[in-house]
Amino acid sequence: MILTFGYGNRKNYDAFLDYLKAFNVSCVIDVRLSPRAWSRKWYGDTLEKLCASKNVQYIAKSALGNLSGCHHWVPPELEEAEQTLSEVAKILETNNILLLCAEMDSSKCHRVEVASKLQDLTHASVKHLP
Repeated sequence: MILTFGYGNRKNYDAFLDYLKAFNVSCVIDVRLSPRAWSRKWYGDTLEKLCASKNVQYIAKSALGNLSGCHHWVPPELEEAEQTLSEVAKILETNNILLLCAEMDSSKCHRVEVASKLQDLTHASVKHLP
């Protein structure tokens, strides 16, 4: 299963951790162009430690980031993005994954397109988490 989640302006990890547990997520794929945020709490290295403490793998995949500045996905480099999608599809063969981005509203985020491309490759179901 492909889950998508945007942390937005959340002050804590409660919803994020609840989703990891409820959906038996074993891998978080960070699809931000740069795994940084307004709050250090949502920096990639901090999330990696948090995920590890829950036996969840964290992987930053900046190749799946977005250059468009809106919900339409424009990857930094198309060939690298396609290869990265294939790598993530392999992970998805045996794991539930969560695509992480900053935008809380999935209808305004490129992660919807990334999830759709993964779904095309794997036929996995997609759920956009609030």
